[in-house]
Amino acid sequence: MPSRFDPLGLVDLANTTVRTGLKVASWSEKQVFGILRSRMDATIPPPDRMLPPSPLKLAEGLDSKMRRLLDRAIEQSTSSGRQELFHKILDQIVPDEARIIGALSDGSVSPLLHVYQRTRAGLVGEVVLENMSLIGKTANLALPHLTPTYVSHLLSLGLLESGPEDQSLKADYEILAADTAVLRAIKKASRGPLPARVEKYTLRLSGLGLELWSAASNARS
Repeated sequence: MPSRFDPLGLVDLANTTVRTGLKVASWSEKQVFGILRSRMDATIPPPDRMLPPSPLKLAEGLDSKMRRLLDRAIEQSTSSGRQELFHKILDQIVPDEARIIGALSDGSVSPLLHVYQRTRAGLVGEVVLENMSLIGKTANLALPHLTPTYVSHLLSLGLLESGPEDQSLKADYEILAADTAVLRAIKKASRGPLPARVEKYTLRLSGLGLELWSAASNARS
């Protein structure tokens, strides 16, 4: 009620207004927090959904995949099986690797060498450079310095195979031995007066690689 110091009751009116404003603000905050919480509950999965699948569920997934493959194998012919295999292989290689396959598709061979480090006793130690081949230059690769990586990958896929040294490729071996990467590996692998161990081989398409190239060539024609 008005007092002698505030005959018009303005102080009480101001206090009432403040209290009302605080109540409204508090109600608004609760509404906003409620909306935000409902949205978070809708987007965040429950704890059990955030856990990784149990080993039992993983095993069931593997089992169902294997059953589907076995069911398909019953219906699959030799031709369709080969086509599916070739598609899967092609999905795993890059253009430079396809160039290597193309360069060897005529049945030719390319020099291949490994450089091994010498131990203190002069024995052959760890490999320093593996699967370095002249095919990186003859196939005109975009990234010739990755030749060992490409060759290793194609060997692991069964598309290439290595064979014994070919004495008729002496000039090609000399060109390969003069490659900067080979010279650097030989220097690193040598131990004092003991030179690095350099093993020479040949690189060619495997039977699977020839089949893949033939199938791809027939598909283009």
